[in-house]
Amino acid sequence: MTDGTPRHLENLTVNRLKRVAQRYKVDVSACKQKKDFVSRLAAAEITEAQALEALQAGGPTHKGELETADIRRDVEEIADKPYKGGVLPSQEDEEVERNIDRVLLARPSFFEIDSRVETAWNHMIMADYHEALRTNADARSKMLDRFSSFQIFSCALSIRAAESIVTSLGDARGRVDPGIKTALAEAKRAFVDGNPKHREQTLEELERLTSKAYAAFFEGSTQAETELRTLLSDYESFGTQTQEPKRLLEIAEQARQSFNVAEYSRLLEDAKQAATSAKTARTTAIEDSFGIVRSAMHEARELGAVLAVGDAELAAARDAFDNQAFKRAIDLLSSIESAADRAHLEKIKDADVRQRQSAKVSEEIVGLERTLQEAASYGMDVQDGLLFVSKARSAFVNRDLITAAKLTRHLKEKSAPIHVELDKQRIERGVAKKVEEARCGKCGKETLYSFPGDVRKCVECGHTFSMTVQPRPVTMTPLEKPVTSSDRNDSKTSPAEAEATRRRRLLSR
Repeated sequence: MTDGTPRHLENLTVNRLKRVAQRYKVDVSACKQKKDFVSRLAAAEITEAQALEALQAGGPTHKGELETADIRRDVEEIADKPYKGGVLPSQEDEEVERNIDRVLLARPSFFEIDSRVETAWNHMIMADYHEALRTNADARSKMLDRFSSFQIFSCALSIRAAESIVTSLGDARGRVDPGIKTALAEAKRAFVDGNPKHREQTLEELERLTSKAYAAFFEGSTQAETELRTLLSDYESFGTQTQEPKRLLEIAEQARQSFNVAEYSRLLEDAKQAATSAKTARTTAIEDSFGIVRSAMHEARELGAVLAVGDAELAAARDAFDNQAFKRAIDLLSSIESAADRAHLEKIKDADVRQRQSAKVSEEIVGLERTLQEAASYGMDVQDGLLFVSKARSAFVNRDLITAAKLTRHLKEKSAPIHVELDKQRIERGVAKKVEEARCGKCGKETLYSFPGDVRKCVECGHTFSMTVQPRPVTMTPLEKPVTSSDRNDSKTSPAEAEATRRRRLLSR
């Protein structure tokens, strides 16, 4: 470009120059290079105001919107071009890379030239014109030589930087626009054997396409990051643990600030997956809580409690869960469980009721634990069940009978499907033996098996009965000491009578 070229035209891209020419009907059909477009429009005396008016007419008005529109237009234009196989042969590419490496190691310096120019100027001030002329001529000679080296160095630097961006975009997206690859190959060819004019043209095209692709990538990625942060806020509203995806987003932000495209893209994808996993884990936990709440209701009703809330509210919670309204589902489930627990607590204030339920829960925990441990010994996956047993036992030991009761009932319901596979394993291993010529009293089929402990079970319908009348031993200590008949009679006597009775017992011993 000459010094007389209008700056408002020189700073425009080719696409924008075409739009200005089309607006004012300037013939640019014969123009091949950017400078040709600029010269033609300058000859038509297109002012800066006219150029801005042409760019704004019928399109975006803001600078950012204009750049975005240009990027899209360039991408569409590149996509329409036939693919020219813009990749250098491997041997030629290696040779170019070696040349680029050598050039980058020899970075030109203009310090010596600046020093000579300063010396020439000092001679000029001191009226030593002859020395000023000689020194300045020497500086100009060296400048021409250094400028040629600088052009080569600058070209090598831009090619290497553009190639690094192209590689990063390929790693992040899995593909790179063929137009950018073609521009990169052309710039490399011009670097090796192109004239200065061709080298500069190919370099400008490569820098323009690469910069726009880079900006477009970060524009889309930043939008995706913003959407992910909004999703995390929504997930937190119903109790989702979002520490891990947030941690990954912070690291991704650092990668973005350091312009590490591939690392930023990878971390952003990892954050998305972590957020999805966290949401899945939370929704699974909410869905599992339906069974616990239902068990809490059944335990309270089994003791004769009348609940203020019930099946209608539970159905409403299910509808909310199915419609992705997780916060409402949690609130409904919490209110139902709280109401059931309060009613349960009122019932077990009666010592007899509490004692009976304590003994029942204790026996069920021991039985479930024994059954699940047996299933685990056969290689069955019952780790979740054993974890529930541990929670129920811990609640029981801590005298939280309400929690122990509902967890135990919930575990019984969840573990019911494993009994079919467990019975199959028992039969295969000889633990259970078939009772020959015996029919089930319920379904009438000859599918009765004898299990340890003199227990008979029909593997067809599940009917179970014991051959003995001995009660099952309870290995867990009840929450309260059983109330015996003698204790009840003692409670009806006076203190004096009780003391006399105690002394008679001691004497009888």
